[in-house]
Amino acid sequence: MFEERTGRDTASIAMLMFRLGIAITFLVMMARMFHLQVVRGTEYETLANRNRLLQIETAPPRGVIYDKNGTILVRNRPSFEVALVPEELPLDDLETEAIDEEAQEIDTVLRILHADTDRDVALRIAEIMFKDLGYDDFTRTVQRTGVELSFLSDPAFVTPVTDAGRLMLAEPRKVYFPDIEQQIPLAGLVALVQRAVAVQRQGSASDPVPILDGIDRIRAFEISEESFRIPAVRVNQVPVRWYIYGDLLSHVLGFMGPIPAALADQYRENGYSDLNEKVGLNGLEFQYQEELRGKPGVRISERDILGSEIRNVGPVLEPVPGLNLHLNIDLRLQQVMYDALQEQMDATDAPWAVAIAMNPQNGAVLGMVSLPSYDDNIFAERIGEDYLQLERDTRRPLINYAIGGLYPPGSTFKMVTATAALAENIITENTVVVDSGPIYLPNRYFPDDPSQAQKFVSWNHENGVVHGALNLERALALSNDIFFYYLGGGYLEEFQGLGDKLLARWTELYGFGEPTGIDLPGEVTAQVPTDKWKRQLFAEPWTTGDSYNMAIGQGYVLSTPLQVLLEAATVANGGTVYVPQVVHHMTDANGGLQKDFTPIIKRELPISPEEMETIRRGMWDAVNAEYGTGYVARVPGVEVAGKTGTAEFCEYVPEEQDCRRDEKDNLPTHAWFVAFAPYDEPEIAVVTFIYDGGEGSAVAAPVAQKILQAYFTEIAPRPQQTAAGQ
Repeated sequence: MFEERTGRDTASIAMLMFRLGIAITFLVMMARMFHLQVVRGTEYETLANRNRLLQIETAPPRGVIYDKNGTILVRNRPSFEVALVPEELPLDDLETEAIDEEAQEIDTVLRILHADTDRDVALRIAEIMFKDLGYDDFTRTVQRTGVELSFLSDPAFVTPVTDAGRLMLAEPRKVYFPDIEQQIPLAGLVALVQRAVAVQRQGSASDPVPILDGIDRIRAFEISEESFRIPAVRVNQVPVRWYIYGDLLSHVLGFMGPIPAALADQYRENGYSDLNEKVGLNGLEFQYQEELRGKPGVRISERDILGSEIRNVGPVLEPVPGLNLHLNIDLRLQQVMYDALQEQMDATDAPWAVAIAMNPQNGAVLGMVSLPSYDDNIFAERIGEDYLQLERDTRRPLINYAIGGLYPPGSTFKMVTATAALAENIITENTVVVDSGPIYLPNRYFPDDPSQAQKFVSWNHENGVVHGALNLERALALSNDIFFYYLGGGYLEEFQGLGDKLLARWTELYGFGEPTGIDLPGEVTAQVPTDKWKRQLFAEPWTTGDSYNMAIGQGYVLSTPLQVLLEAATVANGGTVYVPQVVHHMTDANGGLQKDFTPIIKRELPISPEEMETIRRGMWDAVNAEYGTGYVARVPGVEVAGKTGTAEFCEYVPEEQDCRRDEKDNLPTHAWFVAFAPYDEPEIAVVTFIYDGGEGSAVAAPVAQKILQAYFTEIAPRPQQTAAGQ
């Protein structure tokens, strides 16, 4: 019934099944290929391009900074750096090869750079490696070579860094930095560079690893000539900031440096993809970082499977250059102020000093000097040993004392007290107070015991001089303290003074106790003292004596030199408090106006023009009357009004018994002077301050006189004027 199958039939069936399997497999493969190439082709093409094509950010040119006359103050200049390309260094298998050829080549390069003989070069290479590798990797690498690192005694706080060189989102921890003044031997430097190369290989082996920067053109050419046989060496041109006038404008202009580790997250959130990018760290460079920076561009780089760059595909987005800043500052005036202040500072052996000039009609800052200064260029390419030397300087030159120091203003504050007394009807311009010598406030616990009374004197009493009958104008010119004691706190039952609340109100109206709003970082301010403030801080009530001291700019009242200048400028213009402004306008790379800074009025003082004129006349008398304390500040042909200040201070508050005193038991004093000119139409107001300088009339006023004389004879000359009232 059934035919028996032969071997030939079985083979045919097997062949058929085999062919059918091949066909099915082919169909599956075709379907899979169709799915990959057609259905999901665009998706996979995008993924492939992501691995093959890399977006690289290109830095824009940073904006230039000019003075008011168009003189360039800060620009970009070419500098050179030496870098190594990891993929072009020998890649050794140290398990099979006895010689580390990569280390040998790095050693050769470092010797070409003179890292074995030039201490500065060795220190700089170590600084760069420390920044690139981070604290942990740096110290481990050096110590593995047998070098015993020394560490700084003061701790710092750093953010941990991974082997990939990326900042981790971790809490900063306290570490002790290696002493960068310790020169690491060549073997240690080779190990550091080799470690940095290894880290870079984990990313893109074709990206260069910088090992030395700050090289001038001639030295860059020499290095190129010596290293031409080493393919891994790159000598690249990089732009750096050039502060043309060195230390003349250091606190105004500021400087740049790497993004601080503590602020890395903040910068990343603001769109900074390269955390090695240099940013403004102080002054205008910090204040206008975004405007000066511009907008980075983007180019596309094609890479092979190993990460090596094959070709530059081209730009996708061109960088937009940063905006240029045009300042209100006049370079010529700045130089005069610097020289005059430095000369007086040297003569008095003062630790620091300040001079500021402003246009009182609009708040434009015409000049600002804080001494001691420093050269911004030492930070242009690095923050290293020079920075540490500045940090160790007990005079703290990195502080802009014009806005970053708080001091008792002394008698320069008396215009505030005078304004308050007139506006609050405590006095009129004709009110007379008699200075017949010291006055005494009864002790509140022993009011009937004269020996317990508190004595208050005026500066002139030390020489046995009394000023007699005084109105406000004459009291300002003579800087008499008795008159202002009366205004501030009254006297017994015979005179009603302002008291702490009214004194505080007018102090705040003038701008004390709050930032001025100047477009510079680092401004500080002190709280205006009141009864409530004193009770909270010292658990003591406000006394009449406190009002006396505040009325003459002593006691608890503190201010910056800029706040004192703003006070004088407000009197000069008749009662308008302006926000000080350093920048006048901004332009783009083609010179087109991008932003114009208009004057900003903070407030108008509620005082009549007639009352303010009384105060102005008192300042005029202080300079032009023979009995005025600011007589030395006269400028031939120009009506100058001014006010001296000699402010006692104690470095050890609140331990008054520890205060430094002279042989007559007098406290040391700061020297102050404020002035404005011309009297009728003021266009410049000046403050000069010399820390621990002595008397304002003898020390600070002559500096202001030199500044004003240069301004009116060299910078803004004018026909001679006659004295007011003539």
